[in-house]
Amino acid sequence: MIIPQKVHDEFILIKSAFENHSIRKMSELEKQKPTRIAQLIGMNQGRYGAKLLRPENFSPSEIIRLSIVLDVDAGLIINVIKSQLQEAEMKRITNNLQKINNRK
Repeated sequence: MIIPQKVHDEFILIKSAFENHSIRKMSELEKQKPTRIAQLIGMNQGRYGAKLLRPENFSPSEIIRLSIVLDVDAGLIINVIKSQLQEAEMKRITNNLQKINNRK
């Protein structure tokens, strides 16, 4: 089955934001038709909202469903998630280094 174009048209601004790389964090989608997106990807709105705040919890299949609904390449969504994770993990490593150096 093909997703009707009118569904994709609902999310044209979100698609453009991903394609223009103006979305830096998945949480930016929190106010962008969250109920409708959650329904279409088969997730309740609370769970969808929670995953936007902690995008590492999105499963690969959820990312694919999101990309299909938004009509955007899944790689663009993954890149946003990857960027967020790299920033958070860099902070974690930096904190660990400081703790180790303070013990000496």
